[in-house]
Amino acid sequence: MKRRPKSRGILVVAYIAVLIAAAGIPINGTSFATVDNQVLTPSPALNKIDHFAYVIGYPDNEVKPLGEITREEAAVIFYRIMTEENRKAFAATYQPFTDVESGRWSNDEIATLCNANIIQGNLDGSFNPEKPITRGEFAALAARFDKLKESQENKFSDIENHWAKDFINSSAEKGWIKGYGDGTFRPDHIIIRCEAMMLINEMLDRRVNMEGLHKDMKQWIDNTEDKWYYEIVLEATNSHDYERANKPKSIEKWTKMKDNPVW
Repeated sequence: MKRRPKSRGILVVAYIAVLIAAAGIPINGTSFATVDNQVLTPSPALNKIDHFAYVIGYPDNEVKPLGEITREEAAVIFYRIMTEENRKAFAATYQPFTDVESGRWSNDEIATLCNANIIQGNLDGSFNPEKPITRGEFAALAARFDKLKESQENKFSDIENHWAKDFINSSAEKGWIKGYGDGTFRPDHIIIRCEAMMLINEMLDRRVNMEGLHKDMKQWIDNTEDKWYYEIVLEATNSHDYERANKPKSIEKWTKMKDNPVW
């Protein structure tokens, strides 16, 4: 991998440190540094109308629903679910991270989300694109696309001293995330792909059941009907037209399959 000039890395670290200090953020080495208890203005908008596939499977016809998701894959997903107008408004090809080369497959998506103040990276100027993303990091990334919803008490028993507490509570208040039977959220555990798809489907108010699926939909050999995440994965990986009642949390019926966009 081509090395960036050392001086640039120093400038990046100093710049990020200044931003964090100005916002009153504790320096704790978190992967997606918190910016404030409010989403920055202007706030990037999500496409809640068009139901495009935002997850693309693998050539072997697997989608790996129980696999990990990396930080750059998360950035690419959130780039895809932005409105077209917002992708254009925040479009960028330059990002300051010392470990993301300009020719990297995810560079433009990372740069755009960085330009939109959704992601910022680490204090040392790196982004760690291939590092698996945690549940807390993913919840924080999602929460930055909306105003934080204040909570009078923690929704989970293990987040009191966690840097992403406000983001996690807000996401839980909105019904985007769920914890475990023991009342914990386990924010530092790695999020798996089907969990990430469930969160994003909830953000976008996208949900389908067996009766609403289309006969020509894309199927995956490792996403079988007996799995709890079966419909969740299909919703995330199939581009389709749909009809549904005009109210939140309605179950949709797919009316036509569509080609995936060329991002």
